[in-house]
Amino acid sequence: MIGTRTPFTSERAPCGKRVSGARYFEDDGSGIRCDDVSYACGCRSISHQFHDGSCRTRVTRHDGRVLLNELSAEHAE
Repeated sequence: MIGTRTPFTSERAPCGKRVSGARYFEDDGSGIRCDDVSYACGCRSISHQFHDGSCRTRVTRHDGRVLLNELSAEHAE
């Protein structure tokens, strides 16, 4: 798996501020995807998609407050 890091200069962070930061994206081509966004203010957004279609999303503000912590399963067993 090869990831790419892409800087940005002005995006709205989870806290509402417009700040710079970087996005790290990884895709193995078989269903695993990782999208990790780190903002200069300290906020962070992480999304992982797995082979079975389930997705883990976590959004955290710079003060440590978790705004979203979700695991969704799109498969049936």
